[in-house]
Amino acid sequence: MSLLTGDTHTPRHYLLVPPEATPNGPLHLGHVGGPFLWSDMIARHLRVRGDLPLVITGSDVYESYVALKAHAEDSTPGEVAARYGQRIQDDLAAMRIGVDAFIVPDQQPWREQFEQEVAASIQRLTARGAVLTRTERVPHCAASDRWVVGGWLQGRCPECGAGITSYFCEECSAHFLPESVVEPRPLLDEGPLTWREISSLFLRLPDRDLLDATLADLGVADRYRATVARFLERDGLTVRLSAPQTWGLPLPAAEPDVPRALFPYAGIFMFARLAGAVHGRLSGTGVNAFDPDSGVTTITTLGVDNVIPTLVSIVGTSLLHGDMKPYDRCLINNFYRLAGRKFSTSARHAIWAADVAASPAIGVDTVRYHLAGADLESGAESFETADFLRTANGTLADGLGKRIDAAWSRLPEGPPQAPAPAVTELLESLLSEQSAALDAARVSTRRAVAALDRWCADDAVAHAAEDGAYWWLKGLSLLAFPVMPDLAELLWQRLGGAGEPRAAAFRAKTPAHRDRPAPGFGRVSAADLDACLPDTLRPGADT
Repeated sequence: MSLLTGDTHTPRHYLLVPPEATPNGPLHLGHVGGPFLWSDMIARHLRVRGDLPLVITGSDVYESYVALKAHAEDSTPGEVAARYGQRIQDDLAAMRIGVDAFIVPDQQPWREQFEQEVAASIQRLTARGAVLTRTERVPHCAASDRWVVGGWLQGRCPECGAGITSYFCEECSAHFLPESVVEPRPLLDEGPLTWREISSLFLRLPDRDLLDATLADLGVADRYRATVARFLERDGLTVRLSAPQTWGLPLPAAEPDVPRALFPYAGIFMFARLAGAVHGRLSGTGVNAFDPDSGVTTITTLGVDNVIPTLVSIVGTSLLHGDMKPYDRCLINNFYRLAGRKFSTSARHAIWAADVAASPAIGVDTVRYHLAGADLESGAESFETADFLRTANGTLADGLGKRIDAAWSRLPEGPPQAPAPAVTELLESLLSEQSAALDAARVSTRRAVAALDRWCADDAVAHAAEDGAYWWLKGLSLLAFPVMPDLAELLWQRLGGAGEPRAAAFRAKTPAHRDRPAPGFGRVSAADLDACLPDTLRPGADT
């Protein structure tokens, strides 16, 4: 099959669901460099190839961290969720992260649809004997009448001993009950904690061997399957469905003085099903993408901190549902750090997406290229300022940018001659390498970038007969589109193409607009980057 003709390629439907961002602050490069960039790169490559991907995500409005932010800003959770939810959408757009639908569960028209999906899912799961009522011990602060759960609870992880907030550990990906937290304490100094027994809802999970076999079939790495196995061993094949929260989607309460709301990590199951229904409407298939016979490839991208919510609350619950396939792929990335430390919204240790996007010197393509070069599938990596400046100036401005200028000066006056066979053979090979890196059970954005880099460095193509410079630039637009969409679209259109780059239109001998300047990259100074760095990285900051 030749991607460069499209004659034998039957377009396939894909649904990509990156995680719902918590609307308690803007997005930083730690957010962007993992699941959001992954989903966008996959979708762009699929479109180059001629497939039909849709990206659907939204706002995790009912997270306890939204209520925490409202407390800090003397606002209401709804106001905080709306304000930062819009900023998140703006940040995604600024970083050229394409989103086809952004679901906001507490706002219409999404609220009614989400509540209907929650009710229908709980009803079906209850009928199948999957909803359980359990008694648990939960900390409560009488002085403030606050249930100290979610982000209001701090302590140490019962698995690895690391400091934690809420029910999970970012170091080892463990999730646990509030009563399992070691040295529990309230986030706020509101008075002593008392432990009360309350009634909560949980979901009974399927047989652990069935769940593990499903995760193995999905290509989930052994280390994440081991995390799931430890969780199931500790919590007895159950996962939380409700929490004593006042901010959230309310569920029928068993005790009059104890609030009961849908637990956000259980809500992501209903969110996924809603995304599947929205895909059916937008794509024209007319079926939920998670229907067993939908023919839609469903993909979620997630960080290691969402391993249990995704692999247990979504994949595990889908096996209980009885009329739903799980995600076809669960693509997990390790944390992207900043100067060796975790990106932190609360500590202001972050590079904000809006700041780098607004910089007149840095350029979104440069940031995306640098982030995509990280191998987050294999392990954690760190944004270092010296490395970024080498990428921006050495690799792009002084490297690729000058190659583009040189090729631009050799463009033909009119329509080009047909490309040499060696040119199309190499391009086909590198597009296939990008497919292997992006359309697979294990994603490697680094390998996708490596395929692009091989094309960029191939002087034989750029200097080939039959107008090699033209075809090198056009091939560059195809391979660069997942990584550097602004550069790719500009090249494609100035070479006479329409819209986004498409492999099937590569051979079209459209005349180039030689009167327009060649697109490229500006140099980035240390001062340019310093303007976007947090105070924690400025000279004199406390190390």
